Amino acid sequence: MAALSHDITLDIFRCLSVKDLSRFKCVSKFWCSWIEDQNFIKLHLSYSLKTNTNRSLILYHSRYQIFSVNYDSPKTTRRLEQLEQNKNIHILGSCNGLLAVEEQNGRILLWNPSTRKYQVLPSTGIVFSPPPAFYSCSTYSGFGYDPVSDDYKLVLIVQLLGTYEEYLHSEAKVYSFRSNSWRTIKDFCFYFISERQLGVVANNVLHLLAYKIPKSSKRSSCWF
Repeated sequence: MAALSHDITLDIFRCLSVKDLSRFKCVSKFWCSWIEDQNFIKLHLSYSLKTNTNRSLILYHSRYQIFSVNYDSPKTTRRLEQLEQNKNIHILGSCNGLLAVEEQNGRILLWNPSTRKYQVLPSTGIVFSPPPAFYSCSTYSGFGYDPVSDDYKLVLIVQLLGTYEEYLHSEAKVYSFRSNSWRTIKDFCFYFISERQLGVVANNVLHLLAYKIPKSSKRSSCWF
């Protein structure tokens, strides 16, 4: 029986689920190198997006329980094995099967639940001067893929509000997966009144409902 050509094999591989591909990596080092190749990963993702396959819905039942539901077969549900059991985490965003999560100790990771691989992000370096006695500190975030720079990016905004929701201070930073570094968004002139908000990515643009820093008692809302 003649062996399948490289192109035909890749064409078959791209139609498989991540679970099946993970199993086939054990067949040989050759297959493993194919499946882990960045070009094949992009090919597999492109095919999944184009055909609306390999889709999952992430359910955040509690800070200790996260479930993955097969979008095309809702009865197929599995509990995701977290990085560390009973670890208190917040989900900061999701995109293309990747989750951006923050642990209770402040450590932020990019996590692929399907492959169980993760990358620890460098510290944001966000430090505030001692605030007034009565204040609230909230975090706002969004995670998505930038096709222009072929890069995954995480936006993190930390904000201080006074007791009566008067604006005190905020700092916004963007993490680039490609450079593995954070950059500060200078002159950030928006603030939020909800306790915690996740950004929504639409047409490759991150959307958050925010308010301009008021020059008077009236608030004006905007999207950015």
